[in-house]
Amino acid sequence: MRLTKKLVEDKDLGEILFRRSEKAKNYIIKVKENRVIVVVPKQGSYLIAKVFLFKNKAKVIEALKKESVKVASPYDEKALRKQAKAYLPGKIAHLAETHGFEYASLSVRGSRTRWGSCSSKKSINLSFFLMILPEHLIEYVILHELCHTVEMNHSPAFWSLLDSHLKRDSRELRRELKNYIISPKV
Repeated sequence: MRLTKKLVEDKDLGEILFRRSEKAKNYIIKVKENRVIVVVPKQGSYLIAKVFLFKNKAKVIEALKKESVKVASPYDEKALRKQAKAYLPGKIAHLAETHGFEYASLSVRGSRTRWGSCSSKKSINLSFFLMILPEHLIEYVILHELCHTVEMNHSPAFWSLLDSHLKRDSRELRRELKNYIISPKV
């Protein structure tokens, strides 16, 4: 039987979950909720995954330190929702006008799994948890969704479009955004 999940304990990294993925093409290391997750491709091996992880151990330790600092305390969701509904409609309208985008509608919701989304009908959903982010990351998320009104995928053309509107490389902002975590509902 092939490995699908394996839990290992390491003195420096803590709990490590090795998980096989049918979709993954590469070995991937993630840090989520102070746990290291190593994604193993369908045809990959646990041994190679382990070697890959320990080659990158210093980076993983850094990521664990950053994440533990960024985990936020519980939020006043009612206040965040009110603040977002007052702020986000004007912000998206301004950015759409400034950058020449059109969108059909905006909904502000309490999504905990994504900052925003855009439907094929150009309806944009934004999480009210955006209000915990610094201004430049709020703009990044909104521009990301507005770019989906033109490119409904994450193709190279999409990233190029986003970079041109941001006037910088979006990868840096994407990495920074991953440091922010929406705490689970208690």
